Amino acid sequence: MWKTIQSIRAADSLGLVAPEHLAQSYDRCRILDVSEHQERVRDTLLDGEAKNFLQQHGRLLTYARLVIEEYMNDLKGAHNLFLLTHTEGRILGLWSHPEILTAANHFGLRPGTSLAENSAGTNAVAMALATQSPVGLTGPQHLCRIFRDWSCAAAPVLSSDGDLIGCLDISASDGPLHEKLALARSIARELGRLVSSKRHMPHGVTPRQREVLALFAQGASYKEIGKELRISIKTVEEHLDATRNKMGTKSRRACIKRAMELGIL
Repeated sequence: MWKTIQSIRAADSLGLVAPEHLAQSYDRCRILDVSEHQERVRDTLLDGEAKNFLQQHGRLLTYARLVIEEYMNDLKGAHNLFLLTHTEGRILGLWSHPEILTAANHFGLRPGTSLAENSAGTNAVAMALATQSPVGLTGPQHLCRIFRDWSCAAAPVLSSDGDLIGCLDISASDGPLHEKLALARSIARELGRLVSSKRHMPHGVTPRQREVLALFAQGASYKEIGKELRISIKTVEEHLDATRNKMGTKSRRACIKRAMELGIL
């Protein structure tokens, strides 16, 4: 059965994944005793472990949230699932419409979930990390039932020095796979560039302003920031406006992106 699966799916690669890499992945999954009937990922961190894991990778996650949300705004109406993992394939964040996130959660896909082959079988993220090159897989090419209804395009996120930082995946039930692969590569390059930026903090940005900006970048509301730092909402707004002026940006979102480029966050 395994040889039949390998030959059929390798022949259906559409040029988006090397047939030999696909066959090698199937072989590894066979050795790992991963079943093609598996409907949920095997390895997911518990709540406390997941929280610590996300805190350890907070900088990359914040960068990704900003970049991906910009692309999502430009792709209104598209039903893509954007997913970011760390260097070993464990999920840091997922972004999409609520109904798609609910469907992903049904299969166990959430922050802290591992997409390594021993957890999720043959998939685009695991292959992109193994080969450190972009990979596109159609639904039938995935080993497990988890991804059979998804076409997935994954690209490794690399630093300016070529070091592996993580992996960016775009999945959807419809639409040209080669377009998703091009978009995944574009986002991965932008993330790699942002993470690699190491410049000095501009004159005048205070530690408190940096704290406020960091919380705002993580998605906290003015009220939540005020509660966390024990300051008023008005003071939160004043800190954000002051930082924006010092950065020379027109919006608070642009201020966050500039702060990341400068290495402040």
